[in-house]
Amino acid sequence: MEQFVGAKRLKPLNDFIFKKIFGENTDKDLLIGFLNSIVSFRIEDIEVREEKLTKESLVEKQGILDIKAITSKKEKINVEVQLLNQYNMVHRTLFYWSKLYTENFKSGQNFKELSKTITINLLGFEMLELESYRSTFHLYEDTEKCMLTDLLEIHFIELPKFDKIENKDYSNPLHRWLLFLKEDVPTEELEVLRGMDGLINKADNKLNYLSADDEVKREYELREKHLSDEKTRIEGARAESKEEGKEEKAIEIAKSLLDVLPVSEISKHTGLSAEAIEAIKKQV
Repeated sequence: MEQFVGAKRLKPLNDFIFKKIFGENTDKDLLIGFLNSIVSFRIEDIEVREEKLTKESLVEKQGILDIKAITSKKEKINVEVQLLNQYNMVHRTLFYWSKLYTENFKSGQNFKELSKTITINLLGFEMLELESYRSTFHLYEDTEKCMLTDLLEIHFIELPKFDKIENKDYSNPLHRWLLFLKEDVPTEELEVLRGMDGLINKADNKLNYLSADDEVKREYELREKHLSDEKTRIEGARAESKEEGKEEKAIEIAKSLLDVLPVSEISKHTGLSAEAIEAIKKQV
């Protein structure tokens, strides 16, 4: 292992760092290896669409640090790390899949020129009511389960479900990659992974190099702060929504009790103030 004295290992699943590891053509073999552990066909070569990262893109609310690439057979692939549950992942995925699918398609072109488009989402939360940590979706006929086309392919990898697997399979390439991507992977386990898999060895060397780069660390911290702020915002909005829901329920209960109990008793049952209940009485 390449040593960088005093360099703390940065989180590989910080989407900025993930993009630095896998989103550069100079090291596209890392992305090819990672993708081949997920898709059912063999990717021989790929071209990564490299995008210059700016300070603004690291802190923008709508900033998406995903990886877009196209294979030698013209399949389009998008990889995104989404650690925060914004409760819109399915709609979000379909929206960005459709944008990539129709990208650069011009009026008058033959529709047959549209190519297979694959979206891969690494999720830091559980989303689907399925036991498996990985799910793949296509377009199927409801009754006969016949695939309409393979042009659409969507993958969800739910990392918390993977973490629950007691005995990880080191012979499974995807297991190896997901273990490497863990923030708190033990040093001994990382050494085993590096010894088994040359690409993971290379990826970890690159991560060590990035972790020792002062400019990368500054940009990483900017992104970490943004993600932390987003988490706080989302959790605050959810808490506020729950409180609003509780209040609405209390109001409905109060309305149903107006003809049955005195205001003081309704207040005890609902937690609403006497003044609030009097106001409700006037509205009914």
